[in-house]
Amino acid sequence: MSASLGRVAGQMKRFNLSTSAHTLRSAKCPRPVSRAALCVRAMTLKAVPVEASIRPASPRTKELAMRIKLAPGLGPDARAIVVGSGALAVIDVLKYLGVQDITAVDTTPDFISVVKTAHGTASTLGNEPGVRVWCGDFTELPAYMGPADLVVFTDEPFGTQLSPRDALVRACLTIRPGGSIIVNSEMESRRWQPKYPPTRDVLAGLVAGLPVNIHSEQEADSGYCGVLQVPYNYRLRSPIHLSGPVVRGFGRGSRQMGTPTANIDPEPLTETLAGMAPGVYFGWARLAAPPGWPPADSAVHKVVLNVGWRPTVNQGGEAPSVECHILHDFVGGSDFYGCNLQVVVLGFLRPEIRFAGLDALVARIRADIAIARVQLDTPDLRARAAMLGQQQQQQQ
Repeated sequence: MSASLGRVAGQMKRFNLSTSAHTLRSAKCPRPVSRAALCVRAMTLKAVPVEASIRPASPRTKELAMRIKLAPGLGPDARAIVVGSGALAVIDVLKYLGVQDITAVDTTPDFISVVKTAHGTASTLGNEPGVRVWCGDFTELPAYMGPADLVVFTDEPFGTQLSPRDALVRACLTIRPGGSIIVNSEMESRRWQPKYPPTRDVLAGLVAGLPVNIHSEQEADSGYCGVLQVPYNYRLRSPIHLSGPVVRGFGRGSRQMGTPTANIDPEPLTETLAGMAPGVYFGWARLAAPPGWPPADSAVHKVVLNVGWRPTVNQGGEAPSVECHILHDFVGGSDFYGCNLQVVVLGFLRPEIRFAGLDALVARIRADIAIARVQLDTPDLRARAAMLGQQQQQQQ
């Protein structure tokens, strides 16, 4: 009997020492708490079996849902990507709202394990409903994990070792037109990361020059939610008209990338170009082809154009340019320098990006061209081609 009591007392002593050590560690934990500590805390609070997560929505979930449901493009068929250490609460909300295809992204393996424990994992192949995970820098997210209708950033690092701007650029390349990017912060997270979320001015600065609009913002005691939207068809608020003689460029479009361009002299367009962010646009173009060329060469054609400094191939000191890749094989030839080129710019695809090499740049250009073709086939944007054609008839 005394031996048994001795064993029990020993166990209680060890338990008390362990509890005291845990209490001491918690009491001495400085702010901000590391991401690893957040993962441990999340694992303690959230790592429950999948079956146990099917429960009535908590007041916190409902409040967060009221903010997130403002995002355009959100519905049961939406594909969502949730980035950062605050993903668990957002995944709960998306499930509550009926979203079935969710991918959690974080740079911390421990946190990815937490998500797997809490929600299970669906296959990374096909369109099987469920929660998928990917561990790595969000800016390196594989293309096959997109496109998405919604990207939600839940902590200050924006899921990257690079800058928040880099993460937002990657999100813009991942989102379908009409979809949304959410910058979300729970009050609980703010205690550890007081610089987050940004003010409206900071948010506007982060997205300046990106193909997104600030859709809405909500700030309350319980958290912050900024909703950005990629416009439908990537459409600009107003068309931009460019016109000028074709001038010689650097010759890299045809020689190095297989995408020949007709360059418009930027000097007369200085005022117009000042209102355009450097990047890739699309629209319709009409060349006043040389006499004797087939009428089709002077017709209205789809065009993808780059406005800016071409950071991947710029050899230093090169002036900005307006490079137009017209989606038409000119029968009359390729020498139309000095001929007038009219362009109506309708959509903005992405900002200029410094790619790792020429192969990555060419792959992105091909993707830009494919996206532009599809968008310009929509009825509204195709109607703009008719307007440019009417201008041609009036001039004749």
